[in-house]
Amino acid sequence: MIDQIKQVVYENCSQPNVLGVLLMGSVSADAHDQLSDVDLLVVYQQSEPVLRLPNAAWKWDVSYISEEEIKGLQKCSDWRANAFLTAQIIVDHTTWLPSVIHEICTLSDQESERQVTRWLDAYLNAFYRSMKAVRRNNELGSLLQASSSIMCLIHCLFSMNKLIPPYLDRVDILLDRLEHLPMQKTALSERFAAISKTANPKDQIILFRATEKLLRSFGFNQVYEAWGDQLENEVNYWDG
Repeated sequence: MIDQIKQVVYENCSQPNVLGVLLMGSVSADAHDQLSDVDLLVVYQQSEPVLRLPNAAWKWDVSYISEEEIKGLQKCSDWRANAFLTAQIIVDHTTWLPSVIHEICTLSDQESERQVTRWLDAYLNAFYRSMKAVRRNNELGSLLQASSSIMCLIHCLFSMNKLIPPYLDRVDILLDRLEHLPMQKTALSERFAAISKTANPKDQIILFRATEKLLRSFGFNQVYEAWGDQLENEVNYWDG
């Protein structure tokens, strides 16, 4: 399907003000179904073009972004940036489009460290509160906090690997791009799902221990130390 889309777009994209065309959305992420649109993002200079595409077995959804706008996404946090993690370039008449997409999706060393610190502390807080909620038989609270802890950890892990966080429904697809993980990718995905569904303390502790080992190896000891004995006391309650 993607090869067909690329061929059709390439054959119908001759306007001189079109700088590039990106395949976006669920199709580019290989997460589509029979109801999915084919999302295209047309990068242009000067005046906005109109991309005229023939009828096909799928529905086209075409958006436009100027050269100035897409380059601006390198410098600011924008919800649109997350979509570029799975973008595919179909047409490129520039010398800079691939590097711009890379920079949109990549964190600097300084920003990576800042975001890891922020999201790691948020993960530990949600983990701690979920464990307490389980102990107090607060089912809803434990599930909500457990799910929150997984979201925070996902942000933390992507930041540590110097990538912006993905849309949460793309996590399983994009984990393969992360070099540093607390456990093997399949096991991690299964742990995420199990914790979100049940808030099981044993599962949470296994993930907590694996994450601690990884994050401490990258020098984030101070985040854990700021918690004093609270985390260990809670873990020891369940281990005992």
